[in-house]
Amino acid sequence: MTKDVETRDRFVELRAEGHTLTKIVEELDISYNTAVNWNRAYFEQIKAARAIKLEELQEKYMISKERKIELLGERLLAVKEELARRDLSDVPTSKLFDMLLKCQAALEKEAVRLVFMTEEDIERAKTKRLYHEELYKGMV
Repeated sequence: MTKDVETRDRFVELRAEGHTLTKIVEELDISYNTAVNWNRAYFEQIKAARAIKLEELQEKYMISKERKIELLGERLLAVKEELARRDLSDVPTSKLFDMLLKCQAALEKEAVRLVFMTEEDIERAKTKRLYHEELYKGMV
């Protein structure tokens, strides 16, 4: 029995939100085998939908993140300016270098990598993944 498109779309949405297969099986009233098959078949769509959801969350909380990056950037500039005025043989200078490195590391830590995929990208990734799965099956 084939499930309707609405059910499959809801499956992708729930997986993108991070729900377990067991919970989705109960909510959508589908078999566990169907859930496993859809999870495999729609892996790239789930991944793409998850990226969109993460982007939405980042946008929602970006004000505090933006401010954090601004503050770290301002501190980084202040440390650089102070370092430019200092004699590098001075002991406190080493502490400024330490601050500089810490600020740079903190800014790098705030960076977030998002992956956006077009329908073509999704199809290519799916084809590649299925090819590798078949290779793996052949090895087992």
